[in-house]
Amino acid sequence: MRGRRGIYSLRGRKAWALCAALPCFAGTLLAACLHAGVWEPAGFTGTPHPAPPAESVPAHIVALDPGHGGYDSGANALVQELPVCERTVDLLYALLEQDANYTPMRTRPNGEDRKISERAETATAAHAEILLSVHANCDTSTRQSHGFECFPTPPGRTHSEGAMRLAQCIAQGMGEAGHRLRGENGIRFAYYSGKHKHIVDSTDTKVREMKSFGIVERPDCPAVLVEQCFLTNYEDVETWASEEGCARAARIYYEAICAYFGTEPLKST
Repeated sequence: MRGRRGIYSLRGRKAWALCAALPCFAGTLLAACLHAGVWEPAGFTGTPHPAPPAESVPAHIVALDPGHGGYDSGANALVQELPVCERTVDLLYALLEQDANYTPMRTRPNGEDRKISERAETATAAHAEILLSVHANCDTSTRQSHGFECFPTPPGRTHSEGAMRLAQCIAQGMGEAGHRLRGENGIRFAYYSGKHKHIVDSTDTKVREMKSFGIVERPDCPAVLVEQCFLTNYEDVETWASEEGCARAARIYYEAICAYFGTEPLKST
């Protein structure tokens, strides 16, 4: 009997210890549930478990191509084309760089020339989503030619639809700024047959086998080449090729890019 009483006594001590530990265990379990957000009692006013952070949206990569470069100064009229191209791209690059929605990249450094194939490969390797090539026009036969026109990837190509949308955003911005839109709406397609350049308005959507500008054909993304103004026209040069003019054009390109991607442009300072 003494042995049995000893066993009962041992069991009793274990049961007492378990009962004493239950409140502590329950409190620990309750705290864990509250922390995990599994259960909250009525009227609970403690700090809620924080929601996981939303995944950040990667910035859109935009390729900027200053026309010509190095010893290739482009058109040489009232002013040279090359500085106009590089100045405009510099200003546009700065605008895009300030906007967290975008990551700008250049197809070539200022002061250097690159083959069209190399520029296109640079944009493609960077996974650019669009490419904008900046140029300026020239008509030595007369000083009366003026206005803006741009050339997207032509119909029938992989990225023609996206390029057309980008061109429409740009042309609309230029028109609203008071620039003359050449042709039907400032948007045209360029084709080459040998050395002869054939230009049609964007209303002519016929698919042609002839090649267009290499910079809008070769990148693996929608691409648009812009002719910002005529360097043989005094008014165009003053309004669109001066430092203020390049800044005005860069802002229009920036807002057009924002319209294309559906983002809100930063306010102009």
